Amino acid sequence: VPMRADFDWPKPDTKRREFVRVRRNDAGGLDIYPNQSSGVLTSAVWGDGLADLAAGQLVKRGDTLPFLPWSAFGL
Repeated sequence: VPMRADFDWPKPDTKRREFVRVRRNDAGGLDIYPNQSSGVLTSAVWGDGLADLAAGQLVKRGDTLPFLPWSAFGL
């Protein structure tokens, strides 16, 4: 589902695709969880899906990103 990023991602991983934990906000965009480290289970509970970022993809507020809701994974 294409959705608007309401966050910046200024330092992407240049070698691999990233899936960042996000949730839909009342304004129709996506908010990012502030801590994206792999050991943060609370971010999965806080969020309602993932934004799919290509390797090296910079994100600026207002960009359109692919959003994968948890329901797409059968959750």
